[in-house]
Amino acid sequence: MRGIKGVLYAVISSATFGLIPLFAKNATNLGVGIESVLFYRFAISTFIFGLYMVIRGRSFRIKAKQLLPLIFFGGLCYGGTSFFLLLSYGYIPSGVATTIHFLYPVMVAGIMITFFPEKLTSGVAIAILLSLFGVFLLSSGFGSAGIGFGLVFAMITVITYAIYIVGLKQSRLKNIDSHTLTFYVLAISTIILFLVALVTNSIVVVPSIAVAANLLGLAVISTIVSNFTLILAVKEIGSTPTAILGTLEPLTAIMVGLIWFHEKLSAMSLFGAVLVILSVVVIVVGMKTKQQGRKAKVS
Repeated sequence: MRGIKGVLYAVISSATFGLIPLFAKNATNLGVGIESVLFYRFAISTFIFGLYMVIRGRSFRIKAKQLLPLIFFGGLCYGGTSFFLLLSYGYIPSGVATTIHFLYPVMVAGIMITFFPEKLTSGVAIAILLSLFGVFLLSSGFGSAGIGFGLVFAMITVITYAIYIVGLKQSRLKNIDSHTLTFYVLAISTIILFLVALVTNSIVVVPSIAVAANLLGLAVISTIVSNFTLILAVKEIGSTPTAILGTLEPLTAIMVGLIWFHEKLSAMSLFGAVLVILSVVVIVVGMKTKQQGRKAKVS
């Protein structure tokens, strides 16, 4: 029963993450700028999650020396990921953008090999080749300069989110309680995106009920529910099965694009998406095997 619950949590988490294009593109299509959409997303999420922490008696305390890493990794990298991902939706199909973003575990492996004492294994090498070929196939059906911008923006999210993930493990953030960390990441992202919206004069009052509904969906379903069920899934079945089931995120985004936004993908692009997802599975399974090997040596 525990395993079934864990799988269910993981499926809910990845599927709700994959619904980001649905709510975000609906809001932008109704005339709300990206900066405003993201500001409202994080502001609503911060308020609800902060209220949850107060009710549960969770601590908000952090050390002064943890503030700068929070601003860089949480605000700039995590918030920047959301910004560039939504920006990419304006140039390429949202399913393609989300699939490219899903390459971040491969980028994490590359960062760990380049800057930390991690060795390049055959599994990682295969995953990198699969991912590169997959992205090539995904982008092969596009030719205009605008599409090129979309691909670049999507690739930026791979880098920024990978840096965020590495920062969680390698910086002073690793000592912060997961609930407290989540709150401050959301809160700092809210402040940074508000400042960006203020400077660009793009902050707007929510113009309609339809926009409000999509902003709530983005904040509650694709931010709070997805993150909370992710934590529950990891606790129930572990990080590796959860990460593998996370492949439903790009698949959900692709289905949303095809069904709701009538985006068109060629057979070659779909095959590229499969290769990208496969490369992530190879990385995740390889990490699990490496961890098991280390435990065996210790014992």
